[in-house]
Amino acid sequence: MVLSPTGHANRWQLRVNTAHPVLFDHPVDHAPGMLMVEAARQAAHAAAGPGFSLPADMECAFHRYGELDAPCWVEVAPGHATQDRHLLDITIQQNGHPVFTARTADRTLR
Repeated sequence: MVLSPTGHANRWQLRVNTAHPVLFDHPVDHAPGMLMVEAARQAAHAAAGPGFSLPADMECAFHRYGELDAPCWVEVAPGHATQDRHLLDITIQQNGHPVFTARTADRTLR
């Protein structure tokens, strides 16, 4: 789990565990891109609501490095929904600036 609850709906603090053997497989001075992608996947799953959601598509943009010395905040904004698909916009910010953005399309299995 790379998200820590904040008490606000659809908002989490990014958990940075530099001992994680996959996400931090070599020494780095920033939060790796795979950590950002995994945070977006987990946030989309959590925000999709009841039922099992299967990520079917994700468009990502990396805007700047996520530094290790300040918290990053993960936020999900609901987008357009159809009968079996949810679009979600995910933003990861640090110090008030976007670090990473993504749009996911989840197929919900209910």
